[in-house]
Amino acid sequence: YSSVFSSLDQDGNGYIDDGELTQALKNLKLYQSEAQVAQLIKEVDVNKNGKVDFAEFLDVVLNVKAGRTKADQGFALVYTKQKDLISVQGHSGVHSYSEEEMAAFSHHINYCLKDDADVAHLLPIDPKGLDLCNKVRDGVVLCKFVNLAVKDTIDVRTINRPKNNQPLDIYRCQENNTLLISSSKAIGVKVTNIGASELMDGAKYPHLVLGLVWQLVKVQLLNSINLKAHPELVRLLESGETLEDLLRLPPDQLLLRWFNYHLKNAGHPKRVTNFSSDVKDSEAYTILLNRIAADRCDKSALTLQEPQARASRVLDNARKLDVNVFIQSRDIVSGNSRLNLIFTAAIFNQCPGLEPLTEEEMKKAGLLEDDKGDNREERVFRL
Repeated sequence: YSSVFSSLDQDGNGYIDDGELTQALKNLKLYQSEAQVAQLIKEVDVNKNGKVDFAEFLDVVLNVKAGRTKADQGFALVYTKQKDLISVQGHSGVHSYSEEEMAAFSHHINYCLKDDADVAHLLPIDPKGLDLCNKVRDGVVLCKFVNLAVKDTIDVRTINRPKNNQPLDIYRCQENNTLLISSSKAIGVKVTNIGASELMDGAKYPHLVLGLVWQLVKVQLLNSINLKAHPELVRLLESGETLEDLLRLPPDQLLLRWFNYHLKNAGHPKRVTNFSSDVKDSEAYTILLNRIAADRCDKSALTLQEPQARASRVLDNARKLDVNVFIQSRDIVSGNSRLNLIFTAAIFNQCPGLEPLTEEEMKKAGLLEDDKGDNREERVFRL
């Protein structure tokens, strides 16, 4: 749906105006008159500003999917026809993938590897289209990213790198990608149905490339959300719980617990149980960021009625905390659970906002014991 909206929003300003809708109707051979265009906009223009924003467009999509609106009538017909057009023109309609996730992960990799000389010839990755799928061909980018996800997983001496500005030959590309697959598997990534050949021809398999990259990004951002890295997470213990109960929680559940801890301490009644519908209105994010750093993150977003404007204010506040913001406001509004999960993780990693434990508290919680090797905590939190 995001790609459909973008294809209609030709100037990329976040709105579909009458001119853009007129052009789309003509392309789809549905245009009848200016009155028709005005009626279609009026049909979905909830805030009465004469344009269709992403939230209003999303309502159409959700109503079509839920069967509340007929797909062959009104603005729903425009959405359906435009979606079909993109399906035919883009990647042969064989494999589907999330363009917003492709863009977000491209931004994130650009940020994380921007100072790595070994991948300078491949960066920046264009967040639009399938550039990410093309840039993983020689295996260097993702091998380097694996080491960001879990330090020293790959001995960098074993990675084939271009020399004298000459691209790697097919055999060295295959070696790198074989190394990448085995190393990804070693850190808990599922690599079913993807091998070196698919990565070397990634544009034909965007869904497989995206699936692998998503897991690597998730490992990287959630890998340190545990008691060993952040003993102050003990503060999330609830009445009647023991340390063992907290140790059993996987990182995503710890993030929800952390999120709700701040909401509760802010005196706010809302609680989040997921990273989709519970955060899409930006209210919880606004309270969270204000609770963590009230001097830098205000609650002005709550005065805004337009969902995307609210989400944009949330992202602006996150940037004030030096959070690497690699998602777009529309990703919050649409309730993309993957992107909201890793955005929340990025906030936690930058500013957990939890009071450090005293030595006495650490001793009482049993966190001063010498941990060596593959201990219980590491097993619990392995992704």
